[in-house]
Amino acid sequence: MKNVDVQSVINSLEQIYVARTPASRAHFARAEAVMPAGNTRNNLFFPPYMPFFEGATGAVLTDLDGNQYVDLLNDFTVSAFGHSSGALIEASKQRLAGGISLGGCTTVETDLAEELIARFPNMELVRFANSGTEANIYALQAALLVTGKQKILVFEGNYHGGILNYYHQGAILNLPVETVVVPYNDIAALRRAMTEHGDTLGAVIMELVMNTGGCIPAEPEFARLVRALTTEHQVPLIVDEVMTARLAYGGTQSIYGIEADLTTLGKMIGGGFSAGAFGGKRELMSIYDGRNIHSTVHGGSFNNNVMSMTVGLTALREVLTASALERMSRLGDSMRQRLRDIFQQADVPLVMTGEGSVLNLHFGREIPKAAVRDPRDKQVQTLLHRYCLIHGYWVATRALLALSVDTTPAMVDGFIDRVSDMVTEYGDAIRALEVEHVKTGTY
Repeated sequence: MKNVDVQSVINSLEQIYVARTPASRAHFARAEAVMPAGNTRNNLFFPPYMPFFEGATGAVLTDLDGNQYVDLLNDFTVSAFGHSSGALIEASKQRLAGGISLGGCTTVETDLAEELIARFPNMELVRFANSGTEANIYALQAALLVTGKQKILVFEGNYHGGILNYYHQGAILNLPVETVVVPYNDIAALRRAMTEHGDTLGAVIMELVMNTGGCIPAEPEFARLVRALTTEHQVPLIVDEVMTARLAYGGTQSIYGIEADLTTLGKMIGGGFSAGAFGGKRELMSIYDGRNIHSTVHGGSFNNNVMSMTVGLTALREVLTASALERMSRLGDSMRQRLRDIFQQADVPLVMTGEGSVLNLHFGREIPKAAVRDPRDKQVQTLLHRYCLIHGYWVATRALLALSVDTTPAMVDGFIDRVSDMVTEYGDAIRALEVEHVKTGTY
């Protein structure tokens, strides 16, 4: 389609979407009267309004208008087990029959802790929390209290929760901790920062695959250097596996051959219920041992809520096995390469990043090594999102994809065919973004 710009395409796709979703549009009018932008989770909102779902089966979502979408987002990596696992439904029913919110310790939290330690052997002790955000906060607290140092080092583009946000710009209020921010995958900058600050750091926290920042993996040499320098300076290394534990049985650490001092988890470990966890070396985790006169408090009414513990254990033991995670990753790796081949053959400036079962679309000819700030990135991501909406695929507005055990090769084939159609139909508009940038030097 010649002489059509990307924004015009997006506008036309939105008109089709609006025509398909009158019930969601009507419900949005109710929702925005009681919630800012009609929602309580910013990453789900997009203009003019988002679809409202009423149910899901397997890997298919259904909205209020009866439109169905193949779910290629799976709640931002949470639903790696799909939406209607028989094992998880049965575990939920049995747990409900035995009582809700018991308000005391149960054996199942021990079972779940043992399961996590089996996957992450560097976790000598584990504690549970309500979310990945909480897990990261308490892991940082442990490191800072034990080391007695109050400065942390983070990487630009990493996201460790709403108040540990080093990707989004604007009105961001992070934890009031002295923070050194280092560019991701920048070895020289890392060496300089550790030389200057290494002896004053209480913790380094990182994602080995930067997710909110665009599904960008750490380069192996960079990741190994982070571990080497933190060891040299005796700084606890926290690896945030909240979104990446799904990539392998031992998370991304097993892929990179790196062991963290503390590991944080969330998303899938609750089996669809709210959950977080953090664990690591005994000398760090013992700060939460109430028998220790120097211990600190870690409370939370729902830390060990019996639904999350029970269903999470079932998810890990029966659904998200080593072989299941491997199958998901193989499917994702194949999907990523096939899409890259399509973009290259069509000569469009698009690329897919990621690792295993998580993928992300970006503008450009080269795979990015750091968080992308080019406004054209957002435009092509929005184009893919709106195109998917009207063709029955659910992906993130930022073009994140996360597969589940219910994602079939046929679903992937269908999605790839649609993306190929999109590139064929709108390739000229996508290429025009590149030409315009060269012509003006800005965008």
